[in-house]
Amino acid sequence: MSQPPLGIHVRSSHPTFLSLIQDVMERPDVEPFGTGKDGVAHVLLDFPMTWALYQLEALDSVQRARTLVVTQSTHPAYLDSLASYHVSGVASSTDTTRIVAGLYAAASATRGYHYASPLTYMELRTVRLILMGYDTRRASVDLGVTPKTVNAHVSNVLGKLGYESRAHLVVGLLGVDPQ
Repeated sequence: MSQPPLGIHVRSSHPTFLSLIQDVMERPDVEPFGTGKDGVAHVLLDFPMTWALYQLEALDSVQRARTLVVTQSTHPAYLDSLASYHVSGVASSTDTTRIVAGLYAAASATRGYHYASPLTYMELRTVRLILMGYDTRRASVDLGVTPKTVNAHVSNVLGKLGYESRAHLVVGLLGVDPQ
């Protein structure tokens, strides 16, 4: 007895980005735009980068548990910052094997992601807010800590990842060549 195809719902900032995972969507064991509520994997295409951060903010924990984020980044701290939303998984758009495994994990609301950077959860939350353009005061309100604590987290992140400033951090995580 064969298993029914895996249903997936894909969200992206623009329909043209669907082509980035076209080979996955054409697999015989995957049914794009699946109809069932249970067993359906939700996919967020993080194109342009940081788009998924804003989308994840709007999802509740149940929706996040069934979500795989596919991004063009390969930086461990960026991937971990996406995963810190407690999503099912995060995969680079060029890693078809990880995308397929992530789809199955998301369909069953199983976490399939393993953190790869040296950052703590609070440092990852701080990084998310920096990537979203928050200043120290706004980040402190969002995190429920003092501005001094936010600055300490930022300092720890910069030291652990080897960046000199918040601007260098953003440039490094987004993979932009500053030259």
